[in-house]
Parts: sequence; C-alpha cells; structure tokens
Amino acid sequence: MNVSFPKKCLYALGQFGLVLCAYSASNLFISFYVTRGFSGTTLFPPLLNDRYFFGFFTITGLIIALGKIVDALGGVFFGWKSDGSRFKKGRRVSFMLISAVPLAICSFMLFFPPSEINIDLNSVYVLVITVLFYVLLSCYATPYLALMTELGQRPKDRLLLATLLACATSFASLLGSRIIYFIEVAAMRYAVQPVTSFKAIVTIYAVISCICMLLPALLINEVKISDSKPVRDSLGLSGRAVLKDKYFRSFLLSNIMFRIAFASTIAGFFWYITRLLGLSVDTALALNSLIFFINLLIFFPVAFFAQRYGKRKVLFFAALMYMLFLITAIFAGRFAINPYAQGLVLAILVSIPYSVFTVIPNAVVSDLTVAAENLTGNQRGGMYFGIHALAEKTGEMFSTLLFPVIIGLGAKSVSPGTEPSHFGLRLTLIIAAIFTFIGFLFLFGYREREVATLFVNKD
Repeated sequence: MNVSFPKKCLYALGQFGLVLCAYSASNLFISFYVTRGFSGTTLFPPLLNDRYFFGFFTITGLIIALGKIVDALGGVFFGWKSDGSRFKKGRRVSFMLISAVPLAICSFMLFFPPSEINIDLNSVYVLVITVLFYVLLSCYATPYLALMTELGQRPKDRLLLATLLACATSFASLLGSRIIYFIEVAAMRYAVQPVTSFKAIVTIYAVISCICMLLPALLINEVKISDSKPVRDSLGLSGRAVLKDKYFRSFLLSNIMFRIAFASTIAGFFWYITRLLGLSVDTALALNSLIFFINLLIFFPVAFFAQRYGKRKVLFFAALMYMLFLITAIFAGRFAINPYAQGLVLAILVSIPYSVFTVIPNAVVSDLTVAAENLTGNQRGGMYFGIHALAEKTGEMFSTLLFPVIIGLGAKSVSPGTEPSHFGLRLTLIIAAIFTFIGFLFLFGYREREVATLFVNKD
C-alpha cells in the first residue's frame, strides 16, 4: 500500500521531535554542565562534581561516554525486540508509543538536579537520568527508522522519506542551537536569569518533542501498511543473519570510514578557519552557518540525482568531492589566494558530501532491508538499522577520542585551552583522507544493481 505525501511528512515529524530531544541531552548538556568561557566563567553555576578520576576522566565526561555507549548498544537490542514483537498496534509503532512521553520528560528533567549545594548527589542524579534517557532514545529511534522500510514501498519512496528525515534533523538542530538567543532575549526584555530561562526553554522543547514523536505513532496505522511477520530468532542469530548480507557489510564498513573522517573534520572546521587561514571567530561561525544552509538547500537535489543516477554513484561522487575538500584543506593558508575565498571554497566543498552522507545512508539501509526480506522472507529492519547506528556511533566515538590527541601534536603546551598546532590540524586532515579512501574502496562491495533485482514493487 502506497503512503501519501502528507503521511510521509507526518512520519518525518517524529524525527524532528527525536532530534530536538537528543539535542537537549547532548549539545545542551555540554552547554549547561561543561562549557566554560575563556575566563573560566559560564552562564550557569557549577552543579556537578568536576574532580578528575584516575587523573584523566571527569564525571561529566564519564556520563557523556556512558550515554553514548548505552545509546549505541540499545539501538541493536530494541531493533531486535521490535523485529520480533507481536504488539497489536504494530511492532514499530508500539515501541514509539511506549517511549515517547518518558523520553521527552527525561530530556528536560536532566537539567533539574535536586540540589544547588550537593554536587555529588547531582552527579548521581544526572547519571541515572542520562542512562534512562538513552535507553528510551534507543527504544524510540531504532523502531522508528525501521518503520521507514514499511512506509516506503518503492526505492523512490524510501529515498523521499530519507530526505524528509534529513530536513527534519536540520530544522530541529537549528531550533536547538537558538537557545542562547532565546536566553538573551529573555534576559533583556524580561530580566529573567539565564538558568531560569534555560530550564523553561528546554521544557518547551520537551513538550514540542513529545507532540512530534507521538503524532506519527498515533496516526500511522502500521498494521494496515505492513504485512511483515515477527522474526523469532535470538539476538545473536538475528545479528549474524544481518551481517551475512555481503552488500550491507560492505556498505557498513564504508560508512564507518566516512563517519570517522567526517566527525573529525566537522569538529575541526572551526580551527581550520581560525588557525590555518587566520580568520576571525565570527567568520568561522558564519561559514559554519553557510554549511548548514547549503545542506538544507541541496537535500532534495541530492535525492533527485540519487534517483536518476543511482545512490552508489552519488556516494562515489560525494567521496571524491570530500577527498578534494581534504586535500584543499591540508594546504589551507598556503595558497596565494585570499583567505576568505579559501574559507568559502572549503565550506562549499564540505557541504555537498555532508548532505549526501546525511540523506543517502538511511535510504540504502532501508533498500537492503527490503532486498533481504524478499530473499529470506524475514523483515529485520530493526536489526539492520540498529547495527548501522551502532557502527556509525562507534566510528564517531573513535574519532572523538582520536581528534583531541592528534591536534595537540606539535603544540608547545598541552594545558587546557591551548590552541591546536598547525601540524596537528593538518595531520587530522591527512588521516581523514586515509579513512575516506578506505571507505571509497569498501563502497565497491555495495552493488546497487544486484540489490535492486531483489526488490518487489508494490504499487
């Protein structure tokens, strides 16, 4: 059964709510509990224990790391559980209904620690809420993505859904990032303290997120659009069955390499502009905004070219363009060209492949799920998306650990707040280029035409 465009947009609302929730618990968590200004001050008072454990780890660092681990592993577990569930309202939608409200509650309760004095009590509280949040996030996110396979009956439908998800992600991130602006407005117009306005805004975000996550769960009749049967395999057997898919395995390895490369260069883009090109902080922020808006503008053109020429060819093109960005960035500041022009070129070069790798992967995983179902009779969309998410997050975590070490190489000092060295920054780009090239080679194992022969059109 084909799903109408309005219902596809309704489905994408879930992604908007999901990302806005996740933005609060990740980016805004860092702003509220971790970030300090250059003078050591912040808008918000210290509420967590900031001692170092084992000479290296802080409580906030451990909480963030544990949350990411729970999120990554939880995706596989809940993907498997949703594949085998027998809920009457649908095996994906039911998980979404169960988790949406408590997930939204946790997203703002994270910023309401019980004490203004007892930082140890706050630390335990935030740790518990963070773990609970990421368990619920996995419970919603993986079944939600797996639902895309059932909503998108044809490759072009799945590609459209993936594009709508990319747009929803961008708008949710944009809204989340405006919180400092809202805080400043509240302070100037109504003399509201930053902590009070921050808590009010994240609570409003939670309400918006809850509504957006509930709407597709309540209004999409999964039973009517899908006739797939529950998969009764064990977690291990289901995981092995998915990883035996040679096309998925090749794409997965390719995507891990690209994620490692992208995570490091996106994290370092600010420094490439300010240190290698010697431009101002305001210029770096403006170029980051440019990347965002270019992405938003070309999501649908990316989908058009993928539909016309194939997802694999578009991925190859994006990988080559990303290599061009990396090579250009390695020599940034050494060209006899205006630094502003160099910065603009870098922003444009990184925007296009970033858009491609935002839109295409979800569509590819969805296609592979359908192909495997037609081949085996089992619809393991939850496990496919769960393993895919685990691989992506593992790559990003690896890059997060590796990047700070590399940028410090060659620096005169390793004290906190020290700017990274030119050598370290250029080295991050060289390493990213190596990972990108490896990903490019793995991509040859994903044979889109062979996968397409396994599709069954359900017009």
